[in-house]
Amino acid sequence: MIKYFTALFLLILGFVFISSCSDPITGLKNNAPPNTYLSVFSMPGDTIAPGKTVKKISWWGDSPTGFVTGFNISFDSLHWSYTTQNDSTFTFTISGQDSLFRMWVAAVDDKGTVDPTPASNLYPVINSAPSMVFDPAVTMPDTIFPVATLKWIGSDPDGDNTIAKYWYSINDTLNFRPLSGSINTMTLTKDSGLVAGNTCIYMKAQDNAHAFSNIVRIPADSTKYFRVRNVTSKILLIKDMPLSLFGVAESYFGQVMDTIHYDVLDIRSNNGNLIPKIINPMFIETLKLFNIVMWMADHNGSQIPSDDPNLNLAQNSLPYFINTGGKLFWSSGFPNVSVIQGSLFNFAPIDSVKTSCFIQLLNFNDSVYNLTDNTIPKLRTSYFISGSKGIYIPGGTKTLYQLLPRAQCYNDTLTIGMKSSANNPNVVFMLMPVFFLNGDVEASRTFIRQTLIRDFGYGSK
Repeated sequence: MIKYFTALFLLILGFVFISSCSDPITGLKNNAPPNTYLSVFSMPGDTIAPGKTVKKISWWGDSPTGFVTGFNISFDSLHWSYTTQNDSTFTFTISGQDSLFRMWVAAVDDKGTVDPTPASNLYPVINSAPSMVFDPAVTMPDTIFPVATLKWIGSDPDGDNTIAKYWYSINDTLNFRPLSGSINTMTLTKDSGLVAGNTCIYMKAQDNAHAFSNIVRIPADSTKYFRVRNVTSKILLIKDMPLSLFGVAESYFGQVMDTIHYDVLDIRSNNGNLIPKIINPMFIETLKLFNIVMWMADHNGSQIPSDDPNLNLAQNSLPYFINTGGKLFWSSGFPNVSVIQGSLFNFAPIDSVKTSCFIQLLNFNDSVYNLTDNTIPKLRTSYFISGSKGIYIPGGTKTLYQLLPRAQCYNDTLTIGMKSSANNPNVVFMLMPVFFLNGDVEASRTFIRQTLIRDFGYGSK
């Protein structure tokens, strides 16, 4: 009996040994393709809950006989791209309010074998409407000439690049006009339909699925408007003096320009809120509506910074105005600054401001005149003027007005007025508030008429 069981045991052991040597799965290891999985599983015919057009999708794979080196990806099962990544963010571009997108992913192993049954899912996408607001930092002055620059901020949950168009309408919501979705500013003019009167502007955004944002309005308060003024002259007088001197300036210009019509732009009232927030192009294009700009400012030695001329605005606008054919008459004292150099007046041909001396006080009825040209009328002060300085001017320019040596400048003649050339100048510059020089009204009137009519050609066209 023992021999019988021993023989049976040896027979079974031999069978197991023979079976282990045959290794029936060796062939499968050489041929088994990898398997692929997507981050969201679905049964055949099922879909995933609708979502935004921007989706992050992940995938992975495994190989029974090796390891996965990458993945083939397709959105039509015909055209494939290869990646070694395990996830990516996709933007699904839709043409209607919603769409279905299918994605296929097939793992690739280290032997180049591709999963013959790629993982696949349906992704339903619902479009989200865009939104827009007017840039809160760019408000509209309450009164403007027919030039208005608007700036806005547009966004879309599906990606800001899906905004296809912006639409604007003046004074109503019935006549919208399209703009490119790639811009965020526009400038309206008379040619755009900006006409005199109380005005508001409406805008909305549209995405590439034809969804619209809410309509926005400027001014935002539906009971308010900004006023558009007509241009009625070729001359613009910019009032840049302190409000306390408005009466003095208005009296002066009312007398010396009694037969010359001009428009006025006040950049001092309402804490300067009448100045457009966007200098280029709105303020520059406003200046270009005129042939001549008279920029009248103060600062006569008071050392109050708020009385200084608005040089930042002037520097960033007047060169453009002059370079396109505009004529400038500038009049101001020298501002309260520590660095005294000609670059402060980048719109006028001045080398620098004289620092070696200044006249602390010009008395009432003092004289300002040209020492060598008696065709230029002698002007007399109508107010006390303090802190007068002179300018150095380059060759080719013409001296207009000077102050004789006196007091701290006993050895110096101060040039306080010039023009860019003797004939057909485009800049007349006075380093003194001209409306303080009205001691002789007829002389003042002659000077203004020479500047505007003879030098700048007003009335010749």
